[in-house]
Amino acid sequence: MNRYYQHQARPGWGPSFAGTMVAKLIAANVVVFLLQGLFPIITDYLALTPRFVVERLWVWQLGTYMFLHGGFIHLLFNMFMLWMFGATIESVWGPRQFLRYYVICGLGGAVGSMIFNYNAHIVGASGAIFGLYLAYAMMFPNHRIYLYFLFPVKAKYLVMGIAAIQVFNGLTGPAGIAYFAHLGGMAAGLLFFKSDVIQRWRFKTGPQKKWRQYMNDRQSESDTAGQGNIDSILDKISEKGYDNLSEVEKRILDNYSRNRRDGPE
Repeated sequence: MNRYYQHQARPGWGPSFAGTMVAKLIAANVVVFLLQGLFPIITDYLALTPRFVVERLWVWQLGTYMFLHGGFIHLLFNMFMLWMFGATIESVWGPRQFLRYYVICGLGGAVGSMIFNYNAHIVGASGAIFGLYLAYAMMFPNHRIYLYFLFPVKAKYLVMGIAAIQVFNGLTGPAGIAYFAHLGGMAAGLLFFKSDVIQRWRFKTGPQKKWRQYMNDRQSESDTAGQGNIDSILDKISEKGYDNLSEVEKRILDNYSRNRRDGPE
């Protein structure tokens, strides 16, 4: 795996968050959920029913289902996960790239459902959210996430465990949960990271092209930084986004990531 920046996630609800793609997606999901309550027929037409996609050609359901939810708790959990992981990912990728990835993972969830849940009625952003889990683990594999707010687990191991649970439950678990939509979202995310074709499209323009150069650059850098510098750089990413870092700050962050990766874990 190419090198990714390691940092402490610092998502927030400040003024800078309001204009992010994550905030817009949360708002869209909340608005659609309210409309579901007012006009229940919306769910019948926009939820994913694979049989209807094939037999009635209701192809829009492949995308619309990810903005619907089956209840308040379902919505709350998915939006919390979108904020928790998505804010950090967007701060590195930027809004356009983040939206591309989110939609691709949501479509991957739809494909997984088409294959394994042909007669099901599926709603929820979980396919896209599970794709965000995958992206976070790929980008920040050694960052520790507190499971149940108590137990620190490295992101890469946590996501491996999540994927294994989804496979097991998909094969043996009770009906009513779209496990294969979750796996489809993760599979789409993995394809997004690994496919050379998608990589070329993914980093076609702007800041993403620069980031790809950093990912592929294995030249030795002489810059070093103390933990204090790293913390200030991470705070700047949280407040203003990765694109607002200076070239020197980017090199410092790159060196820190490489040293963490190559050193003992």
